[in-house]
Amino acid sequence: MRAKKCFPVLALALTLTLGLGFSPVCAADYPTKPITLINPYPPGGFLDIPGRAFAAAAEKILGKPIVVANKPGAAGMIGTVAGAQAPPDGYTVMMGCTTITCAVEWELVNGRKPLATRQDFIPIGAYILSPTLISVPTNSPWKTLDDLVRDCKAKPGHYAFSSGGLYGMSHVPAEILMRATGIKARHVPHKGGAPALAAVVGGHVDFTTQFCPSTIPLYRGNKLRVLAVQSDRRLKSIPEVPTVKELGVDAEYNAWIGLLVPKDTPAPVVKKLREVLESSVKDKRFVDTIETAGEVVHYMNHEELTKYWENETVQIAKIWAQQPKQSAAK
Repeated sequence: MRAKKCFPVLALALTLTLGLGFSPVCAADYPTKPITLINPYPPGGFLDIPGRAFAAAAEKILGKPIVVANKPGAAGMIGTVAGAQAPPDGYTVMMGCTTITCAVEWELVNGRKPLATRQDFIPIGAYILSPTLISVPTNSPWKTLDDLVRDCKAKPGHYAFSSGGLYGMSHVPAEILMRATGIKARHVPHKGGAPALAAVVGGHVDFTTQFCPSTIPLYRGNKLRVLAVQSDRRLKSIPEVPTVKELGVDAEYNAWIGLLVPKDTPAPVVKKLREVLESSVKDKRFVDTIETAGEVVHYMNHEELTKYWENETVQIAKIWAQQPKQSAAK
């Protein structure tokens, strides 16, 4: 009699477990197969080194391959949408970064519904804060950031800066710089960071704000001059370059790079991935790889990343609201 009464309860428990799409046994054994890490940029792009560095470190911990899958296009949104729509089973992890915020807020400013937002993901954590560098041509008369600010104030709208695209990640720091210093300069957007830097190297624009991995090699090759790091601490890779903070300019900008999984991913899997990320950032080879590329290893747990992301969203939304409603560079 008791067995008959218990059977419906057991059946219900089994149904609920299967309905969650992930049994306790599977959660304990996770992962049992390779994990796909979606990179929303092309090979050699902004997230290439950070993605492969994490994959190498995490494979040693998990004992399973992590396959980096590049899904570029639409300013990172093609890969972002793929990550949001992936099965929430822990076998597809998304490389997230500030580009999501930029693209989503751009869509909202232009009256469109984004195909994916931060509400579609569960944050695992962040492991890099990537500052931008304020750079000018090597033959520029500007030797310091003060020189740039002085001349731009004297001739509002006369000088021009390049970015990797309207409403893109490297557009944000230029706007932050101009607001902090009260200068006005013309925006010349390009389709990517490489052509934006080429415009500076060629003397076609007067300055740019670009990320370290693509800027530092040009700086070391004497192809351009770096006036300041948009951060509160100097970089180990170029310690001679001052920060905006020490120059008295409130124009810090750090793009985050981290990991996300689709919403509804089981809690045990999320917990496991968070533990893996926290362990990975302590791996010496991982840290050396990131710092050699000119990035800054900065771990944020899921709660810290959530707060950082929320604040970033508010900041970028305000900046975009003051921009012309145009199509972003693809």
